[in-house]
Amino acid sequence: MLKKLAKLEPAPPWSYLNALTAFIGMVIAVMLIGATVALTLFGDETPSTLIVGWSIGMLLTVIFVMGSYSRRDDWVAAMRIAPTRARLPIIGLFAFGMAVLFDLIGWLIVNEQTLSSAELIRYATSETDITVFGWLIAAVFLLILQPIGEELVLRGVMYPSMRAALGAWLGFAAVAAFHALFHFAVYTPPGDNQTILIWYGLLLPFLDGLLLTGIRAYTGSTRAAIIAHVGINIFILIKAITFAM
Repeated sequence: MLKKLAKLEPAPPWSYLNALTAFIGMVIAVMLIGATVALTLFGDETPSTLIVGWSIGMLLTVIFVMGSYSRRDDWVAAMRIAPTRARLPIIGLFAFGMAVLFDLIGWLIVNEQTLSSAELIRYATSETDITVFGWLIAAVFLLILQPIGEELVLRGVMYPSMRAALGAWLGFAAVAAFHALFHFAVYTPPGDNQTILIWYGLLLPFLDGLLLTGIRAYTGSTRAAIIAHVGINIFILIKAITFAM
């Protein structure tokens, strides 16, 4: 298993600077462009408005990456987004199970079982009921846009270039760290509870980043990482809806 994780792929035809540009572009799209458009459309910052903004930003990210990296066959091949022999349903179930395990760890650390992720903390703590539209847009974001957008950038573009530039294990850790950094910057948990901030804002995303990067390394497939991300987010959504009822 460790040999598979340590195996280096051929260096991609783009540099780590291109990868960093894609990462910064994702941050700008989600934090600035998407948020600005959502506030302009809805006028106030509600939990649902934030999800709409993040969804717009992720959609722009997908368009940017696919438009920039799908023009050449060798770039598409290096992103590893083609169909894979990996057993995607099993990978999704495995990721779902790991999300349950991480949640149990979080329960012990935070001592608050109603929370599921930084993205949906505002849903859990909202003083008003979340509308059907709010849950629908959350589902679209968590099950479609976020997995595709984040995995294209982090595991599709950054993963091969960071490992080529930094080596197998340091590059592996760097991708997981960028995953955590993005989540901490964009989906920062609200409130003054430092334990919640550190766990849901930084440590849990880093664990998720390690898991998703490990799946990308083991399977050699960004598509597998997307399915794993969906598996994690299915648990997040189910838990959030359960405690909201």
